[in-house]
Amino acid sequence: MLKRLPMKCIDINSPYCPCLLSQTNHCTFCSHLKGEAVCDCNWSGVCILYEKKWQQNTDIWRADADRPVRLESDTEFIIKQKIAEHTYLLEIEVLPELAQSLTRSGAFVFMRRPADQHFYYFPVGVMNVSGNNIEVVIETMGPKSSRLFIDDNNRILVRGPYFNGIFGQPWIDNVFNGKILLIAGGMGQPPAMPIAHRLVENNNNITAILAPGKIGTVFIAEELSKLGIQIQQVASMRQFGMHALTEILTDSELCPELIVSAGPDEQHYGIIAAMQSAGVNLPMAATNNTTMCCGEGICGSCERLTKNNSRVRTCKVQTDFSQFIQE
Repeated sequence: MLKRLPMKCIDINSPYCPCLLSQTNHCTFCSHLKGEAVCDCNWSGVCILYEKKWQQNTDIWRADADRPVRLESDTEFIIKQKIAEHTYLLEIEVLPELAQSLTRSGAFVFMRRPADQHFYYFPVGVMNVSGNNIEVVIETMGPKSSRLFIDDNNRILVRGPYFNGIFGQPWIDNVFNGKILLIAGGMGQPPAMPIAHRLVENNNNITAILAPGKIGTVFIAEELSKLGIQIQQVASMRQFGMHALTEILTDSELCPELIVSAGPDEQHYGIIAAMQSAGVNLPMAATNNTTMCCGEGICGSCERLTKNNSRVRTCKVQTDFSQFIQE
């Protein structure tokens, strides 16, 4: 039985903790670094407040410091596959230490053309890591992503690592020998791949429901099949995928221990509604689709309101997706 998922900062006690938020008493976890007088963080690891006081002597967060906030690779990319009209699989060679840090599920990077201004950065989930090469899937629907391919450009600036690409990460990491239902549609397919690899490593029995979504194609089915995952492809997640889900949820022998939803928020909420209709309450890990600009919790673009009326910086905080108010 998977335990209830408490709110927790994804960067806690990492090389990026304490982060920039601690400088202005906006830490997502440490009560003292929120400006409160009492210590009630319920954390058994290294004290974040202690780390901040120690780091004050190192100036690692100064703009002119030698060490950047995250790692950056100014490099080249190749188009490995044109998946659909506006969708491309890119292979990018990055710094070895950056590649090594992006192997976990939910990892993502920010990228832009090196010549573009800083506000052109946009987040992309990592689909695969092989050696020093990472694979990402880009859908060129907006001005930021479209800029990558103008004038036959092949250079790219990659910044990372970032880790909060999926809510419910502890469930994915800590379920062993379980029965898992993976639901992936459209651009939810790329982040589904590292999740699937992690679940297979933990010896789980996985069934996947895949839909083409708005990009119009399913492109991970073959690789999932090679991992031993049972595949069910549907033409539309809304019309057929939810019906298949309902059949699974109402069958006691098929009902999973964990549902993983990789796709748009509409899909996440559809799965929650299906569980409520079937009278089951299962943990659900869900891809993070909130708008991000900085990835450090500073800009506030990723804030979402929860059912207990608190605002969560979703680029930083791990929580249960079902606690968000539907927008």
